[in-house]
This record gives sequence, C-alpha cells and structure tokens, in this order.
Amino acid sequence: MKRIFYILLLLTTGLLLNSCQKYLSPEPDNRLTEEEMLANPAYWEGLLLEAYGRLPGNYNFNEDVASDDAVTNDKNSGARRLATGEWSSSFYPFNKWNSSYGAIFYINSFLEKFRQVQWSWESSQVDRLHRQRLDGEAHGLRAWFELTLLQHHGGKASDGSMLGVPIVTKMIDMKDFQIPRASLQEYVDQIMSDLDTAIANLPAYYEDQGDDVEYNEAMGSRFVNRFMATAARALKSRAALLAASPAYGYMSWEDAATIAGDLIRDNGGLTVLSPTGEEYYKDYNDPENIWYKAFSQSSSLEEANFPPSQYGNGNTNPTQELINTFPMANGYPINDPGSGYDPGNPYQNRDPRLSKYIIYNGNTLKNNTINTYVGAPSDGINNLVTSTRTGYYLKKFMNESVNLVPGSVKQASHFFTYIRWTEIVLNYAEAANEAWGPDGDPMGYGFTARDAIAAVRQRAGINPDNYLAGISTQEDMRTLIRNERRIELCFEGFRFWDIRRWRLTETMKAPVSAMFIDYLNPGFHYDIQKVEDRIYKDYMIYGPIPYNETLKYNIRQNKGW
Repeated sequence: MKRIFYILLLLTTGLLLNSCQKYLSPEPDNRLTEEEMLANPAYWEGLLLEAYGRLPGNYNFNEDVASDDAVTNDKNSGARRLATGEWSSSFYPFNKWNSSYGAIFYINSFLEKFRQVQWSWESSQVDRLHRQRLDGEAHGLRAWFELTLLQHHGGKASDGSMLGVPIVTKMIDMKDFQIPRASLQEYVDQIMSDLDTAIANLPAYYEDQGDDVEYNEAMGSRFVNRFMATAARALKSRAALLAASPAYGYMSWEDAATIAGDLIRDNGGLTVLSPTGEEYYKDYNDPENIWYKAFSQSSSLEEANFPPSQYGNGNTNPTQELINTFPMANGYPINDPGSGYDPGNPYQNRDPRLSKYIIYNGNTLKNNTINTYVGAPSDGINNLVTSTRTGYYLKKFMNESVNLVPGSVKQASHFFTYIRWTEIVLNYAEAANEAWGPDGDPMGYGFTARDAIAAVRQRAGINPDNYLAGISTQEDMRTLIRNERRIELCFEGFRFWDIRRWRLTETMKAPVSAMFIDYLNPGFHYDIQKVEDRIYKDYMIYGPIPYNETLKYNIRQNKGW
C-alpha cells in the first residue's frame, strides 16, 4: 500500500509545488512515509484538487461537430474524422477512460485516508465540517466521472446485456486492474449512491451564515466554485434522464421526472429560469448558472471560431439542419402552414435565439455585418480555408470584446458552466411528458411538462405561444421538447449523446447540409446543399471500450466494436 502512496506523491508533485508553502524533508531515498504524508494536509487536499483539474475547463465543440448540429473546416479534426467513418475502438477522440479513471484513482486515495489527516484547526467544529465537506465533494466528483464513463463507454454487450464499466471505489494496484464491467443497474446505483452521499454532506449552496465564523470557515462563500448539494441533485437529474432513456431503460420516467421536479420545486419552481438565461455565458453571476468554473482571461474560443474577417479560424460551422429547428417568432415551426416562413427571406421574423447563437448572412458580430454568400470576401462560404463550409458561423459563447487584430490582441473573461437550470427544466419536461403526458402533475408540483416548455419559450421571446397551446398529444409534445432541448443546449455537448440515448439511428446517420447563397444585387437566392455525409453504424449509439483496455484482460466489449 505504501508503494501506491509513493506513486501518488510523484503524480501530484507539480500540484504541490504550486499549493504548498512549506515542504517536508524526504527520507534519503526521496520517499515520504505514510505518516509524514498524513501530517501534510496540503498533500491530501491536493489529491482532490487534482480530480477537480480533470473536469472540463472550456468549450471545444468537438461533440457538436460530430453531431447533426455542426461541421468543422479543420481537416485534421478528430471529431470530423470520427463522424465521417473512422470511429473505432482504437480511434476515439472523445475517449474518457484514462482521464476519468485517473480522477477516480485520486479521489479514492483521498477517501481512503483523509479522516486520518492531521488538520490543524483550533475548533473541533471547523474540523468536523471541513472533513464533512471534503467527503461530500469527493463523492460528488467521483459520481461526475462515473457518469462520464457511462455515457462514453457503457452499453450493450454482444449477448444483449446492458453494462456499465468497472466500478472502482477503493485503492487498487493499477497493474492488477482486472475488474469486470458492472451491470447497468449496479453502475447507475453506484452513481446515485455517491450523489446521495454528496447531498447529505454538502450545503445546497456555499453561503456565509451570518456571524457563524466556524461554519463560514468550513462551508462558507469562499468555496463557491466547488461541488455542492444543488450540483449533486442536478447531476442526479442528468444521470436519471440518461438511465431512463430508450437506449438504457433502467430507471423509470417517473423517477427521472421526480428527481428533476423535486429540485425545481425546492428552488422556487419555474422561476429558477433566469430572465437572461438563454445567454447565461455572458455573466457568471447570472442565476442560470448552478455550478461553474471560475473565469479566466483568454481569447482561444474566439481565435478558433471568429469569422476570418475578425481574424478567427471559423472552425465551428452550424448546419442547416440546426438552423431549421429554430421556429418563427410566433412559435410555429418553419414547415408549419401557420408559421409565415418565407424561403426567400429565411432569417426574417425567426426565434430571437437564432440571431444570438448563430452568425448567418447579414447578421452582425462586433458591430460588423458578416456576409457568408458565395464569393463574399473572407467570410463567404468556402472562400478561404478558414471560411465557413455551411454558410454559418458560431456566435454562442463568443465574447465580442475580444480583439484579434494582429498587434492589438485583447483577451476577455470566460468561464465554463458545468450545470445550469435550463438543463434541469428540460430534463423535467422530457421525463414528465413521458411519465404523465403534457399536462400531468401527480406530484403536485404546480407545473407540468407543458408549463416547463412554455417557460423556456416565453423567456426566448415567444409570447403568445399558440403553437404550444395547440399541442394535445404526448407524441407531439415529445417532438417539441426535443427540439427545444436542441436549441437551448446547442454547442454545450448534449446533441451527440441525446440522439443516441433516444436511439435515433437514422438521424445519427443522415447527411448534413449547408446554405449556399447567391448574391443577385439586389436580393439573394438560397440553395440548400449536402455538405457532409455522416458514416455511423446502428451499434454506435454506444461508444466502445478502448481497444488498449481489451488487450490488458478479458473485459467485455460493447456489441459491434
């Protein structure tokens, strides 16, 4: 066991050099004893911080460009290669196996010994609350990585059984890592158990409690960006929705609806939706954000995605399929006779979210009109290697105060949101509709699936919403809920997995399109053309166990891989 601790020490040396101000003197062979490490609290909290460091830290849109929401102009993109036929167990750009198990390894080592660590709190109350918080954080973080592994690597084995991945909750010698995959039921239960432990040990939010100095020291506002109980409950909703979905079918829709509904009810009902929540990424103080990573100064998102006229690489190009999901301002889908949609003027009177999330021909960025028509300088479709392939650029998440002009580059604040309220409201809408229909409320929440979607659409500017009012069947409500989820959560990494958990294999395999616009002076001619085939097989609703893992021992692979 001591050998494991020595390995951990080496792995966390870089972290400790940044976080410790006083170093222990090593033994002559440069190894610290277990006793010496237990006397060094910074080392043990460093293990937990290492797990935090393996959380996603920025948006990269890789999963979006492998879905039907976008393509990329980067010919070397792993996501592009995956989407166009190269996905295999040995080529998986989204592979989360090593990073997630690495984080779980740190967490387990922390949990095994943290109660023996010699913190120097003068107050026994602070010491108790401090250990309680760390216990909750560790279990919550472990659940995050467990759920990540399930989403990326869980699935159906060749005999038809539904499997998770190996459950690892204790320190083990990694060279002896030959644990069989857990059943889906066992694995989901493990995630839920870890989240229940987190909920029991953590405050709903990190807030100071008046003059309670001891509480504030251990659980107050100074820990605002750490995992807390509300984040655990939200993550539990995410896990339940996945487990209830057609591709998994373990949990009931009633359970998934109740987990989300209880959380919404306990936080004030549908008022959890911030009035500005559709652009939550502009302000980390927006109450839409449940849990987020502290902001930093950067320009990498804009360098990757600004149009070339703004000195960006234009990497992420929304598809025409995504554009078509945005309804008209009156709420009607563009293919509905009551919509008023004009194919000769396709961006007029559309849902306001379209102009906020997507740069289309004639839309603006940094107060500059962006032209994407055929032959338009710089930003025209296929004009440069950095120009759009679809006639669209990404606007969501772009900070327009960034300046990329050579010699005058200016960075701006960015932050990453792990979980936000709109996701939970959409989780509830989907599960409640499947469990109880559009208007069922057997739990007495005071809101239904219809109410949840109405709140999201009204915030977007669709009011009155006669289209929603006219929906009467569960099937039609399902279609609308899925469409609203696609719009609201676009470019947040959901769509690639949503179409898989819904088992929409034909959608997964359908080619994606671009808008080619001819400038006629005056006016434009609009022509939709295929831009990229999507080469997926039906079994690819589940990701593979990495090929290298199958070489180590007889771990069961998902069917087809």
